[in-house]
Amino acid sequence: MIRFTDDKAVGEFIAGGITKILHHKPDALICIAAGTTSFPVFDALLRRKAEGDVSFDQASFIGMDEWLGLPMDADGAMADFLRKNFLDEAGFRDVFLFDGMADPQGECDRAERFIAEHGNFDAIVFGVGVNGHVALNEPGVDPTLRTHVAEVSSVTADVAQKYFEGETPKLTRGVTIGIGNAREARKLYVMANSPQKCPVVERAIELLAHGETTIELPASFVLNLPQTEFCVTDEVFGE
Repeated sequence: MIRFTDDKAVGEFIAGGITKILHHKPDALICIAAGTTSFPVFDALLRRKAEGDVSFDQASFIGMDEWLGLPMDADGAMADFLRKNFLDEAGFRDVFLFDGMADPQGECDRAERFIAEHGNFDAIVFGVGVNGHVALNEPGVDPTLRTHVAEVSSVTADVAQKYFEGETPKLTRGVTIGIGNAREARKLYVMANSPQKCPVVERAIELLAHGETTIELPASFVLNLPQTEFCVTDEVFGE
């Protein structure tokens, strides 16, 4: 685990790593979680782009997950969040976003084709959920799965309500990249930057210390991979 004083510091660290990847491989495939956890990374990458330090002109981006039953431009859709907060300004050459209104298995197949066509993930930035999920890999998930349809836990559905300005639709299923995909990525980051994540971070640290994993904390499978950086801010611990 690497501790950072604040959001700016963790954002700069991860953005620096992605910048190095893009300098070495301009056509890299990048994946960053939709959600407020990722704001520091979005901000740091967009600042670096504005300063001429990094370009996404040859790179590709793939969305991590999406709620089923939501149009891509719907309030609260992960595709809409990514476009408004990062993608519209970033200017990636090629972008894949899940369509929550399309056939779910067809979307899984479409994502896997996109990943294969772009030479697999060069970097994935996950945010760990309060229940230990990464993407929509919820507690109890099969850690060998690649892109798949996921049943969404009530905890995740409740947390997601903050992304909807109006009435929150019933969130029961989603489509997501899997831990099987993460195993094949060249670089992984797992972020936590809010005090609500303290219990799950402390449990993850305990598991990491013993090299253990559990399906009750899906993030543990990603955290135990050698290419993973576990990035946590002091705010998680109330400091």
